[in-house]
Amino acid sequence: MAKNIYRNSRSHLILKYLAIGTGIAVVSLTNPAGGARILSELAKIYYRKRCFEKDKFMRDLRVLQKREMVDYKELADGNIEIKILKTGKEKVLQFDIEHIELKTAGRWDKKWRIVSFDVPEKYKTARNALRRHLYRMGFYFLQRSVAIIPYSCEDEIDFIASFYAIRDHILIAYVDHFEGEDKLKYHFGI
Repeated sequence: MAKNIYRNSRSHLILKYLAIGTGIAVVSLTNPAGGARILSELAKIYYRKRCFEKDKFMRDLRVLQKREMVDYKELADGNIEIKILKTGKEKVLQFDIEHIELKTAGRWDKKWRIVSFDVPEKYKTARNALRRHLYRMGFYFLQRSVAIIPYSCEDEIDFIASFYAIRDHILIAYVDHFEGEDKLKYHFGI
């Protein structure tokens, strides 16, 4: 997941390269590009002006560990062992951030999902990406940062929010009935 938030963010690339490999990797922080080809490709995204940005790499690892997608530990020799957890592998395999879709088939459970977000300005790129994903998935926007849909979307929203590291700024509410819902029933064909 490089700077281009849509695809290949740094955290996404860590998961992707771990999933391509065995799911466990040992990274030397003194010479991260000296390892296997997969690890050296991963390490390239953390180089700036010929220096490995260890702090940025460790921050991304902590984010993934907090989301229980990877586990890592620092070894006595200064290396770091990173292990992709089952949930991380499932998320990598289950969702492709560029082609995320909701399952709309089946019977409606009579619940509306309202996704509300208040993402700070410093995460503007992530906020705009979230908005684009919601539009693409078919959400109806009640306001610029409030969208509604009658389909189950929790896993997809959680994945997108985790991908962009903005989960703390998103709320999902479940509503049985609201004023003016007939218009939205018509909109969604239910």
